Amino acid sequence: MKSGCNSRLKIWGVAKTLLKTTYFSSVAYHSQQSAEKALKGYLIFKKQEILKTHDLIKLVGLCAKLDANFAQVYDIAEHLNPFATKFRYPTEFDIPDAADAKSAFQQARKIVAFVVKKISQPEIGQTSLF
Repeated sequence: MKSGCNSRLKIWGVAKTLLKTTYFSSVAYHSQQSAEKALKGYLIFKKQEILKTHDLIKLVGLCAKLDANFAQVYDIAEHLNPFATKFRYPTEFDIPDAADAKSAFQQARKIVAFVVKKISQPEIGQTSLF
């Protein structure tokens, strides 16, 4: 789990750094990726098989089977889902702006924080992971 956490944190850090630039497509993409890695990290933590997918809705569904509280982040996953591909390969009509990038970053941050809280809960005995 530790290497998965490091990967998630690095991707989130890239998005945070790029937020200060005009690389809005990259911010949106890396934000989605950080949420994806966090959800997959939770599944690994719960010793579940990981699907090769970028579909956050599907990943939240898998997490919700283990913990119904994941339904709380379904709308966020739905918001972030298109950023996996739509802004990675933008057309002239799909170029994200600063507001899109900031929104993606803030939404991804919510999923990452939600997962970190779930993994670090004292009753699980994993408070020193992060």
